[in-house]
Amino acid sequence: MRLLLLLIATVLLCSCATRVTSLKNNENFVLEQGKGYVLFGIQTNQNLKTIYITGPQDIQLTSKDIKEGTNYLLIDLEAGIYTLDRLMLDNLWQLVLNDEQNWQFEVSEGQISYVGHLEVIRRGNWYPKVNIELVNRSSEALEFLEKDYSNILMRNSVVYGGPGQDRFFEFLADLSGE
Repeated sequence: MRLLLLLIATVLLCSCATRVTSLKNNENFVLEQGKGYVLFGIQTNQNLKTIYITGPQDIQLTSKDIKEGTNYLLIDLEAGIYTLDRLMLDNLWQLVLNDEQNWQFEVSEGQISYVGHLEVIRRGNWYPKVNIELVNRSSEALEFLEKDYSNILMRNSVVYGGPGQDRFFEFLADLSGE
């Protein structure tokens, strides 16, 4: 009976999340009131099925955007605090990320919030060992934005919204005299 209730709850939660996809390169996109951009870096040695994120707007990042290798995703979301909730590696394996503090990030209104690089390294197939880490690579993220999203970068400042603190983007803004 508990298994059935758990299954029903999981289906209901999954159906409430919005599937989102990354913006197209240098798309002239205007943010709505109360929204901000979020920039993820994802590095993995396998294609991932789904990443579930909870917050003011529950979302799913699907396999369309999270392929093997290094990927960046730039998405517009409602401003607020979000949590990486769980990862679906494939149809069989799911990882629940319990330590909320290490998986939370903030999306700031009218800004680009870089939240870090999600590194997912899987070893083994039948009983896989998976290392997951959210690491800060601010300079690489800025290079990506300058190359692929220069229009959006010119209109919006970049802040670090991931776990911990990083003053890199503030330092660059001070250097440029903003």
